[in-house]
Amino acid sequence: MALASFAAILALIGGVPLGGSAATSIGCLALLVFGLPHGALDLELIKTRSRGPWTSLVSLLVLYLGCAAAMAAVWAAAPVMALTIFMVIAVMHFSEDWEGASAPVLGLGLALALLASPSFLHRAELDALFIGLTDRPGATAVTDALTLMAPVSGILGLVALSTLWSSGRRAQAVAGGIALLGMVVLPPVVGFALYFCLFHSPRHLGEGLRNLRLTPRRAWLWIIVPLTLAAGVLAGAIYGLELRAYEDSRIVAASFMTLSILTLPHMLAPVLVDLLSRVGLSDHKDRLNRAHLWTGSNIWRVRPITSPRRPS
Repeated sequence: MALASFAAILALIGGVPLGGSAATSIGCLALLVFGLPHGALDLELIKTRSRGPWTSLVSLLVLYLGCAAAMAAVWAAAPVMALTIFMVIAVMHFSEDWEGASAPVLGLGLALALLASPSFLHRAELDALFIGLTDRPGATAVTDALTLMAPVSGILGLVALSTLWSSGRRAQAVAGGIALLGMVVLPPVVGFALYFCLFHSPRHLGEGLRNLRLTPRRAWLWIIVPLTLAAGVLAGAIYGLELRAYEDSRIVAASFMTLSILTLPHMLAPVLVDLLSRVGLSDHKDRLNRAHLWTGSNIWRVRPITSPRRPS
């Protein structure tokens, strides 16, 4: 990520139009090709970590697709609200990259700083990105909110980087610093694509493969590639349905809407499965307790079996 980020910064200084439609389109396509694979292991990871009836493939698909459909419905009904939800979920998700910080608020601060820092130098481009994504002029309100939160989140982010460095997580601190620098200096889509594709996605994909203990060939051939292609079909469908005036706006909408539609179940499905499993386990224990109480209260009512009296 470091080499790619510094190369992009040098290209920007050299006059390469990284904020143009071509660079934006390439960044959006990179998000789909290199960023989505890390979510392809979600169902397998949930089945490994959880127990209960909700870990069957059918149940997981119902939960996952239900969450995705709910997010798609919000995009259709209220795009600016969907964008806001996406930003909140993204902050929570990206904070997982900085779990080594001493306090959760520092990880959240660094995650928010990554999303808010483009407002320092690229406010107009951020406005154009959000308007193109939602097709609503009111989406600039999201930029306003990020601009207000950028200074505080930036300070929290720097403290988080310092904490990571002092705790011995220097590679993580360097990666966070480079990502933050790229989000400040580079155009929003390019900076985000570098962070998402070269740090966030590989990190979580590697963790998932280690936790599942799958051979790389099996994981890529039977899980990652097919599900990533399915996500690509979803992006293609959104691209076909989005009737925007400009081609780059359609590409932006297709890529980021696909990310958000899949990010909601990526974050929410494990929580729902855990919650449902706990509820199911609690109900099972209650039934056992009721059965035990019924048995205990009735055991003394059972009359002893006596042999019949013999006639004298």
